[in-house]
Amino acid sequence: MRGELIGVWSETWREIWAPLIDQESSPDDIFCQLYRELAAALKEPSADDAIALAINDAIQMREAFDRAVVLAGIEVDLARLDEVFDDSLAATFENAISRRGALETALLTIINDPTKSVAVLSQALSELSNDPQKRGEARERALEGVINDKTKSRDVFERTQAGDFAGERAIVTFLEAAHEILDDLGGDVLTNLYFNLLTVFIDKYSLRYDLRRPCMLCPTLPGVFSSLVRDLREVTSQDAHLDSLMKEFENAIRDLRTDCSDGRIKTCIQKQVNLLEAIGRMFPGVTGTTLGAICDQVGTWPHDKLKVAIKDLYGFACDYPGIRHGGTPANALRAIEMRDMIAISILLAGFTPYLTDQLNADSMYRGR
Repeated sequence: MRGELIGVWSETWREIWAPLIDQESSPDDIFCQLYRELAAALKEPSADDAIALAINDAIQMREAFDRAVVLAGIEVDLARLDEVFDDSLAATFENAISRRGALETALLTIINDPTKSVAVLSQALSELSNDPQKRGEARERALEGVINDKTKSRDVFERTQAGDFAGERAIVTFLEAAHEILDDLGGDVLTNLYFNLLTVFIDKYSLRYDLRRPCMLCPTLPGVFSSLVRDLREVTSQDAHLDSLMKEFENAIRDLRTDCSDGRIKTCIQKQVNLLEAIGRMFPGVTGTTLGAICDQVGTWPHDKLKVAIKDLYGFACDYPGIRHGGTPANALRAIEMRDMIAISILLAGFTPYLTDQLNADSMYRGR
């Protein structure tokens, strides 16, 4: 679990929306209003979905049929086209596969070539689905068909899955906007219930937000740090060398579960410094090979003291006996402890965004 809403969206129906509509103050057209806002949070349709959208749109289905005949190079009068299209009964089918099959059969009566009929219809549908304006028009008509139907809007809302959303940030925007919609529909009774249900939901699933009134989902510090580690894993996974170093560091931390000796803790610090050096070497324009030299070259520091701070941490790792080198025994004030592992690991991880241009700080804070 990443502490994000998108990972537990499937639970929101049972935990939030179902209890909300059980209230007497909840209007029966509540999902007509909510789905209009929800639709704005959904991602652009895939290529296949865009074609299905065109087929399921009555206007564009006919446009595709007419265009396919033109692409086939066959001249047919309008009356004949109307007759063949109407006889196909394509508009009476509820799913895109059946509609497309009916269109292909209808075209075959005009084109007399099964392969060509399929090909020209595919080309016509691709033209429509690849046209942003046409795609937008079809989406808007589909939306109107949902939000003007109380039963359909509820059904489509309930069937919306996490993968349908544009991302975490889109869900946050929707949940915040839903509060205002509910205020218009039911006033304080409905909005207070929604606020409380959302608060319990966040606590139950340990999500990365604090909920503030009137309804603002604010990222927490643990959530931001979790996003940093997750995004770092994603960045390192794209390079075999970085991926190996990241796994070595994480394995070193796991090894502390059975042995938290000072030697194991030193290994954790060493593996993390190795990882940061490898990450920093990939920064554009960097030629240094040690963390200290890399820090002098990245040019990302808002103040020189921050650069000094991480270089001092690097100096500690090099000077303390047994971390990166033999070190200077006389400079060690005490043995390394678990608190050092926690503090130093968090500090070094916090400097990571300065050492790479592959991390998006805004996304780490607000969600993607």
